[in-house]
Amino acid sequence: MEYRIGEVSKLLGLPVETIRYYEKEQIITPKRQENSDYRTYETWDIFFLMECMRYRSFDISLKDISKMLHNESLDFFVERIGFKQQVIDEKLHYYQMLDRKISAYKDKLASLPYNVGCYWFVNTPEYHYFTYVQREDGDHYGEVEEKPLFPHWLKQIPFVEFTHHIAFADIADPRIDRDAWGLCVESADATLLNLPLNADVQIRPAGLCLCTVMDLGDYGNLTLRQFDPLVAYIRDQGIVPEGDIIGKILTRVHADGKMHRYIEYTIPIKK
Repeated sequence: MEYRIGEVSKLLGLPVETIRYYEKEQIITPKRQENSDYRTYETWDIFFLMECMRYRSFDISLKDISKMLHNESLDFFVERIGFKQQVIDEKLHYYQMLDRKISAYKDKLASLPYNVGCYWFVNTPEYHYFTYVQREDGDHYGEVEEKPLFPHWLKQIPFVEFTHHIAFADIADPRIDRDAWGLCVESADATLLNLPLNADVQIRPAGLCLCTVMDLGDYGNLTLRQFDPLVAYIRDQGIVPEGDIIGKILTRVHADGKMHRYIEYTIPIKK
């Protein structure tokens, strides 16, 4: 049985251009009619095209499909399929991580209105972090430091998060108004993502933290005096801080004609 390209296209639901491309990649080799560019396709050509569609559904390249159909052994076939399975497993693992990240983030946003200005305790995992811009004595922020890790870490957002860093001794001293901004990632995620590390990276150990959410308002309004209620709460409750404060930016939103910057802060404490 012989078919014209239009008949093959209609039968298989493949665009004519795709069939021509498969011919170019030598998936099929239809016969040319004498003294014309017309091609005729046999039933075997349709079989090969159908197999090609199957292997393309596994995202195998046409070059490899041509080899699998016309030249290579079973070992080559198994190796190609195994490689594609590995790629899919890696993507699946990534999207499972992303799903967990988005789910936790959604929960934080949903509970945000109830948590602003409140305090609770939470066990936090180990973090890797580094800072890239500083502010001293209430002045404007300085130049963003050129750090080799900066572009590499940014490529792993949202697992890498934007963070606000403050020494607890600084918020407890009304004469001081300085802070820094950085990037932070859970150490377990850094390992899974093969995130590069160097001497700039610091570690905050896993442990019990005091947690709160603050609204720092619009750009340029930040002052450490906004943390006075937190300092008062810590002193009133007899809590002993054991490390510096790290804040994760949750979101920036607009309401009542102004911007709100919501940041979740954690302060390591002595049990």
